[in-house]
Amino acid sequence: MDNASSEWETRRDISSFILPESEIASIISRASHAVVSWVTKSNQPVTAVMLFAVVDGLITVTSTTNRAKYHAWRRNPSSSFCIWDPENIGKQITLRGNMKISQDDDLLREYTRYFLTRAMGGKEPSKERLEKELATFLAPDRYMMQLLVDKTLSHDLDSLLQKERELRHGNKQS
Repeated sequence: MDNASSEWETRRDISSFILPESEIASIISRASHAVVSWVTKSNQPVTAVMLFAVVDGLITVTSTTNRAKYHAWRRNPSSSFCIWDPENIGKQITLRGNMKISQDDDLLREYTRYFLTRAMGGKEPSKERLEKELATFLAPDRYMMQLLVDKTLSHDLDSLLQKERELRHGNKQS
């Protein structure tokens, strides 16, 4: 009976299957998209996949005022971002916190430079390419949002599955 409870306990208590800080930082720097959440006026949860950039060490997104997320975060800045390893979706990070909203053309420029550089395999965009991309974003009602992280959670599914394989293998030898 002990072995059976150990097997289910592996999935019940996942606290030991977390990612090290260095891997969390690496995944965030390599990932381009996150599942992002906000809450409606009637407290209904909403999620969407969004492109993000890391600017000044903060997860950064952008929106115009005709988007639901803009109005939701103005009302209630609580949010979470789920980011996964682009090469292994089993390695996930959830960042919870509050959105800081500003209208800041310099931040928009850095956001755009970051995602263009990432999209171009690490090569900085030319001034002309950057300006061309910025032209598509420079709406008068464009706002920048940065996540001020209160809590970081992570999960390493590979480690959990490895532990389960070890338990199963150990049980077969009994």
